[in-house]
Amino acid sequence: MSGAVRRCIAAIVVGVTLVSPLATAAPWISPGDVALRHDLQRLVDAGLLSSPILSWPLPWHDVLRDLEAANPANVPPRLAPIVERVRARLRVSTQTDTVRWTAELDGATEPEQLRTFATAPREEGEAAIAADWMGDRFAWRLEARVVADAEDGKTFRFDGSYVAANLGNWVVSAGYLERWWGPGWDGSLILSTNARPLPALAIDRLSARPFDVPVLEWLGPWRFSTFMGQLESDRDYAHALLFGMRAEIRPLPSLQLAASRTAQWCGEGRPCGFDTFTDLLFGNDNDQPLEEQPGNQLAGFDVRWTWPGGGVPLALYAQAIGEDEAGSMPSKYLGLFGAEVWGDTAGWNWRARVEYADTACDFVNANPQFGCAYENSVYTSGYRYRGRPIGHAMDGDGETTGFGVVMVDPGGRSWEVGLRHFALNREGAIAHHSLVPAPATLDDVTLAHERSGPWGKIRLVLGYADSSSREPTLPQGLRASALWTLDWY
Repeated sequence: MSGAVRRCIAAIVVGVTLVSPLATAAPWISPGDVALRHDLQRLVDAGLLSSPILSWPLPWHDVLRDLEAANPANVPPRLAPIVERVRARLRVSTQTDTVRWTAELDGATEPEQLRTFATAPREEGEAAIAADWMGDRFAWRLEARVVADAEDGKTFRFDGSYVAANLGNWVVSAGYLERWWGPGWDGSLILSTNARPLPALAIDRLSARPFDVPVLEWLGPWRFSTFMGQLESDRDYAHALLFGMRAEIRPLPSLQLAASRTAQWCGEGRPCGFDTFTDLLFGNDNDQPLEEQPGNQLAGFDVRWTWPGGGVPLALYAQAIGEDEAGSMPSKYLGLFGAEVWGDTAGWNWRARVEYADTACDFVNANPQFGCAYENSVYTSGYRYRGRPIGHAMDGDGETTGFGVVMVDPGGRSWEVGLRHFALNREGAIAHHSLVPAPATLDDVTLAHERSGPWGKIRLVLGYADSSSREPTLPQGLRASALWTLDWY
């Protein structure tokens, strides 16, 4: 981490200590828990939660407010177990003035290369210890992790650590937070948890309460997030920065909309001044000489629409992210589409989905542009962090179709099934592709089970993959992993 970023983090930590307490510094719901996301989405679609939930980490604040306000008489019997499970997580996660400790052990026959929303080991062996605390205006977490045979050479890591403080309805934070932007379950085209979290300064809206101005109240509950993170030193421009901002609204109970934007800029040997950043912010880049262009930008939109009234348990979602700009609007789009259905059977609740994604530019054309997505003529290391794509795990020029089911029994134990087919680096146009240097196909099936008890929580995963390539970066044959965590006070 450069000295400039260290000084910024220190300034935030010192500055927020001078601010009077205004609200509880509620911690976030980190991405990775599929069963919890399923439960929250059931409550959103039933109208019991009011805020949009297409951006992670997700503040507990609105979940706590809505469930406290919910009249038990208005909760359908089929949703009562879900409400109780979420409330149980709330009680554990939002305790104040108490240090919570977490121990974690992970093991895998091989690291997960094609990561989805679900938590998975990044290396063959990992051990971590963490402590977190929340007060009236501050929250912090310190996590130390050691890994075996680190893919990026970093044996010791502080991923998941942060310090945060509330300033009114905003949370200012500094640390290593994982982020997932978008409605997809198998991937996000712009920001996913595929790459390790980078150190970043961030500002997030705490409560998604609507505007009280008549001309804007139609937007409904809304959230906004922005961050400035630092990329690694071992790349074309050492310590380049990654800027991101995202806004999402829920104008109708059945409709969630979001707009996202990220940009690589600065770095050793590149212009880093305020003028450069304003050029980047307002899109003044493509009309400049290559060496003076401020950065590499991605931007686009996503949407999730639920069948109105809940009469049919169906939702459709989509994400379109542009790799370039034309007329001040994103262009050369990558695309992701999906559909979800859900229900209740004999005390079990479940969700099934199908999802398609294409990471070739202008993917809707008969002849899309290959060698374009997650690549840049200035930042030649690409839209990657420590060798992993920051967007979709299959990297550029990929195409995937997936099917998934998550089932939760009355005791809160979950089972997941995933089937995915990939066509990777389809034309071989990306020589430094993170997975394969030449075209390849992959078929993958995954079975996962998760349960909790007094001894902690365990997640077991069994998978099988069949690939046309023998690259070591692709799964082949049987694989298995186990994750165990234990929390105590």
